Amino acid sequence: MKKIILLVLVTLSLASFTTPDGVAFNIVGRWKGSDKKSVGYLIFQEDGYAFLEENGKKIGGKNFVENGKKATMTYKFQDMGKLMHIDIVVTIVGEKQTQSLLGIAQKINNDSFKLQFGFNNVRPKTFDKNETVVFTRVK
Repeated sequence: MKKIILLVLVTLSLASFTTPDGVAFNIVGRWKGSDKKSVGYLIFQEDGYAFLEENGKKIGGKNFVENGKKATMTYKFQDMGKLMHIDIVVTIVGEKQTQSLLGIAQKINNDSFKLQFGFNNVRPKTFDKNETVVFTRVK
């Protein structure tokens, strides 16, 4: 009996160290971001499609036109605890090559995060205060 109790205590102790702090961050929704120049929105849908909206103009999703060609805009999201990866992927219909904005993000709370995208298909390694935008969930 003592061995069973000891086994249960050890198992519970180990589980307390391996349980993540809360649930994974939910990126799905409409997010408002602003920098010194403008206010814009990122919309992440549950089905994997993304939209960008600025000055009332919305692009992205399952079907939009980019440089005269039909395209789709999707996102990839990976929550790795302290740091998150958010990638916006534009695919021209009928072409194999995609264009991606690779980003790093950090949760501020359940309804806000800071985000920085890299250029030339390179993910930033650290945050630069001049390039980072804070996004807040629009409810």
